[in-house]
Amino acid sequence: MTPHRSPSAADRRPGAGFAVITVGCPKNEADSDSLSAALAAAGHRPVAAEAAAVIVVNTCGFIDAAKEESIDVILAAAGLARRTGARLAVIGCLVSLYGAQLREELPEVDLFTAFEQAPLFALLDAAAESAARNRTGGAAEAPAGPVVSRTTRITRPRRPVHSFVKISDGCDHWCAFCTIPLIKGRYEVVPPSTILENADRALTAGARELVLVGQDTSRWTWPGYGGPARLLADLKSLGAHWLRLLYLQPDGVDDALLDAVAEHAVPYLDLPLQHADGAVLRLMGRGGDARAYLTLLEHIRARIPNVAVRSTFLVGHPGESEAAFAALVSFVRAAGLALAGVFVFDPQDGTRAATMPGRVPAAVAERRAARLSEEIERAAEPFWKQLIGRSFEVLVERGVGDPRREAVGRICYQAPDVDGVTYVTGRSTRRGAVLRALPADIIGYDVHAVAEQPPADVRHRRGTP
Repeated sequence: MTPHRSPSAADRRPGAGFAVITVGCPKNEADSDSLSAALAAAGHRPVAAEAAAVIVVNTCGFIDAAKEESIDVILAAAGLARRTGARLAVIGCLVSLYGAQLREELPEVDLFTAFEQAPLFALLDAAAESAARNRTGGAAEAPAGPVVSRTTRITRPRRPVHSFVKISDGCDHWCAFCTIPLIKGRYEVVPPSTILENADRALTAGARELVLVGQDTSRWTWPGYGGPARLLADLKSLGAHWLRLLYLQPDGVDDALLDAVAEHAVPYLDLPLQHADGAVLRLMGRGGDARAYLTLLEHIRARIPNVAVRSTFLVGHPGESEAAFAALVSFVRAAGLALAGVFVFDPQDGTRAATMPGRVPAAVAERRAARLSEEIERAAEPFWKQLIGRSFEVLVERGVGDPRREAVGRICYQAPDVDGVTYVTGRSTRRGAVLRALPADIIGYDVHAVAEQPPADVRHRRGTP
């Protein structure tokens, strides 16, 4: 998003309460976090949606399912805004693609802006000014804020356990099926000073894990500063307990990156391969094939011991024959991936693939997706079963007071929001804590573990029963 200058303390007046609702991927989460920080720096206050003077919906427009979810969330937010008197702003990718249509079809929305922040700041400033006029008895053209009943439960935003930190945006690859270059434009890196500032703010707010996101994160570099190796080292020095990299394109993975991950980050690589048949990959506008990818995976495992590799695959792309799909299945059986997501081709306006011949029937593509998901889970089972009985750190996302109940967290092989979780019994614990536990069972990609007890002297010092 285009940054907006935060006013100095002398410029500030009492701010408005705002709530940001996010739809879509971790990159959107990172954008929402940065926006919230900028709004707070301008004197506005993050509150629950029911108490907000301005509700902001950050949308996704990547595939049809995300577009539909964004519309559903906008309509729900519009209903809430009508009940409370709040103003509604809709921002992000869906607005970038369909701004004119949205303005015509959703007149109840006060503001549409894709990535330019200035109009949103103006809307919050207007809400704050309206509230100030109400407080002093002046006339106001619009409600100053929500009407909240005494029975409404107002919750404050929780301290984060993890935080997504964007290090790049846009993309230059122009894969045939992908709308990201249409939405975000060319590849751009976030300056290291901004990344470190955002990371430090997240850690100060309580985050224990920083997840670096962006398109093609392995490509990140800054003149005079360096690449991911230095960035990871600097982020680790800020005090992050865990660092994680998402969205690494295979052609950008080199030894310097792998060694930096081995030294500073969790042993987890997110490597979207999309397919393994060379002919399909060329139709997608991508390089590589099964042989090249198996060689790359072997090299990754040699540089990062005990690494979990996660990938993403797209089935049903125009030109994907039965033989090409069979090659993908054979690759998955041989690759030893720990996790992978499977998507069905979804033709998007403006992409090359939307008009390509050789369209795979939807029913066939759905069957292939189900089959590939089963093959991936079956092939991943040995990786997960060998964790049973070994001691792992668990970062707790939901604590419990009763040790007989299950706390919910993640081990290093589980990224937030996209992978499985770890259920832990045997200890009371709080959100954001890090404890050690022994996996006792694996169901799919979820780990069921029993907490290890801290030494007696530690229990005594902390007052642990």
